[in-house]
Amino acid sequence: MIRSTTLFLALALAGSVQAQTLLSEDFSAGVPPSGWIHTNDSGIGWLWDDAGLQAWHDDEVIGTADNSLVTPVLDLERMSKVWLHFDGKTNYADFMANHPFSVGDGVNTVEISLDGGTSWTVVWTDTTEDNLKPYKAHVDLSAYAGSLLFEIRFHYYGTFAQEWFIDNVVVDDTPPAPIYSNTGLYAGVGVTLTVTGATPSSPVALAYSLTGPGPTATIYGMVDLSPPIISIPPITADAAGTATKDTFVPMAALGIMIYSQGVDLTTGTLSNSLAQLVL
Repeated sequence: MIRSTTLFLALALAGSVQAQTLLSEDFSAGVPPSGWIHTNDSGIGWLWDDAGLQAWHDDEVIGTADNSLVTPVLDLERMSKVWLHFDGKTNYADFMANHPFSVGDGVNTVEISLDGGTSWTVVWTDTTEDNLKPYKAHVDLSAYAGSLLFEIRFHYYGTFAQEWFIDNVVVDDTPPAPIYSNTGLYAGVGVTLTVTGATPSSPVALAYSLTGPGPTATIYGMVDLSPPIISIPPITADAAGTATKDTFVPMAALGIMIYSQGVDLTTGTLSNSLAQLVL
């Protein structure tokens, strides 16, 4: 990598903002959790998968199921950014109506209400194609920041159709972390640095340390780098939120451990970190 005299981050906490978490639910105590509402319009409804400690909606052999798992009312009055994060899995995905080879009428959606549950707006739709492949969903709800009577529901619909599992539901003000990777560090060879999941068409900073994995306090939180921290010039993500940079690893770096990490400069969100030996 090419050294730069530009510092990656200011090594101070001044100006940092404490993350706000409005809701965190892992379904370890059952379904529905305390404060949640189970709206069972037809069928058996949402169940507790006590083996996986998660919420589960079965495919229900008899008739059409139309059921919702609704969060407590959330007050977003003091929020400027709002994100929903959750883990999910879908089984019998081809029984969903939007599957490319659909054989059913199933639909999984996340919906929000601002009027006590009288009306609902779809903000996320399950587009899973692979059965039981875990995914992490991140839904930007910042358009609803400032709302006083905010509810989220996980809405299942289907006639002997899909199964849906959800877990680790979090509502906070933190966007998902970008993912940093590279093609491997080899002395005397070019390397491609890649960040995915960044803010589209916005700058991303990448930096590295030769002295250790930190942690070091910065305005973006604790980074896995020890001073001195060396940055490369910011790179701009494309319209899909992917930023790439080709650089060269000098022969003199052979055998050196390099610690590296990125940050989305628009959201201030840190990526994962990497610790790699130059081969």
